[in-house]
Amino acid sequence: MIRILFSDMDGTLVEEESSWRLVHRFLGTDSMATKALERFSRGEINYEEFVRHDVKLWPRGLPKSFFQSVFSKVRIRQGAKYLFKRLKERKVKRVIVTSGLNLLAERVCKELEADECISNEMVFDEKGLFTGTVIINVDPSKKARVIEDICRKYSIPLNESAAIGDTLYDESMFRVAGLSIFYKKQHDLSEMHGAHYVVNSLEEATELLLNLIEKEKRVK
Repeated sequence: MIRILFSDMDGTLVEEESSWRLVHRFLGTDSMATKALERFSRGEINYEEFVRHDVKLWPRGLPKSFFQSVFSKVRIRQGAKYLFKRLKERKVKRVIVTSGLNLLAERVCKELEADECISNEMVFDEKGLFTGTVIINVDPSKKARVIEDICRKYSIPLNESAAIGDTLYDESMFRVAGLSIFYKKQHDLSEMHGAHYVVNSLEEATELLLNLIEKEKRVK
């Protein structure tokens, strides 16, 4: 029985592939950030080191309104509201788990009426100016820990959870969720990153989940 859905945000629920990279593009620091990402991907630095490197590229003192303006241009992906609405009707909890930035995640969480959103938190001072600090709540390679914590919080067994994501960084939550869906925008199925199912749209993911929920009801 599926009682909770965990969803990645960047590239899955929104069209923007990375909320971090979006900020870099606006500030002209994308090329420098890409080098650090490559080092993180090769395992040469850990996620905390990667985040510290990224944040150092952003000027301190930027107002929160700047970041809000950048993120206001990000579009919710087609099918995301349908997915969350239909699962809400089935009383399935919807939780966003993203290593993206909280200013975007909070907006998406509100628009999709998610039950909860776990993201990496930008710190601003009393004047609303960026302090140069980001609190890490989600390491992309350790999303499984977040899922386990949330399932304990709601007293939901892991085998009654589902997860959906679109990159190899969602692989850890695919491993622990009872049901996992890899959202692949192309039809090449050479990589599933350990997921049980592959879909090419959020509408397809919705129908898959609804069919499985109905099937479980019939079995009972």
